[in-house]
Amino acid sequence: MIVNPSADRPRIPEEASSSGPSISPSDSKSSAASGSDFENIKISIKSGDSRAITSGGDPTLGIPDRRMVNFHISSGETVKECPFWIGISSRGEIQAPSLLNHIAMEDLFNEAAIRGISDHESVMLTDTMTQPPRYIFLMPRPGNDFRETTAWIASVVSTVRAWSPLAAGFYLAPELIMANESHEILAQVLRELISTMPNTIAFHLLVGRHSFNGVLNTALRLKAELEGDELNVFVYH
Repeated sequence: MIVNPSADRPRIPEEASSSGPSISPSDSKSSAASGSDFENIKISIKSGDSRAITSGGDPTLGIPDRRMVNFHISSGETVKECPFWIGISSRGEIQAPSLLNHIAMEDLFNEAAIRGISDHESVMLTDTMTQPPRYIFLMPRPGNDFRETTAWIASVVSTVRAWSPLAAGFYLAPELIMANESHEILAQVLRELISTMPNTIAFHLLVGRHSFNGVLNTALRLKAELEGDELNVFVYH
């Protein structure tokens, strides 16, 4: 069944229930529905340091009156903090549900990009074996011209809006989109989501096979651009 990104979807609760989506005891563990300038910034960061990069200080010391948005540069265990992810896939022979055999999100996205999936359209995967349940939306890579890219971004935004998660994660595999281009497309998606979806307050950006500085600089650029009288933006790593 082709996924309709604008269709109503259940909101992912702040604390997902253990049951996840409705599923009978005989069901399998998974289900699927087919459907710059800143690149030169070098920042020295100690391994394991998870402080917030913000001129306003640590938000845990006092909650500001302004709306808060958090960017999390995710890798390793921190990926598990986000249950809702969006990535891209190529055409191949893998049956999409089998991707859920990969516990690590980086491995799942790499398989979808490099080996490809058999579905022609977008696919939503649901894994109720993890707690909280994982939701992974895979889309074909955006087209090469401006019009196709604009339509692709609108589709991503519509999908996230339909599910209305509190947190959303993204990985645009560099094997399918050049790094600089993927960072710019991601920035456009995030701008649109932040401006239209006040309930989604956390955005996880998976490093994967991108450079750490490339992903971090994208978040820092958006922080400098978006932060103002009504919005506090924090970047965590």
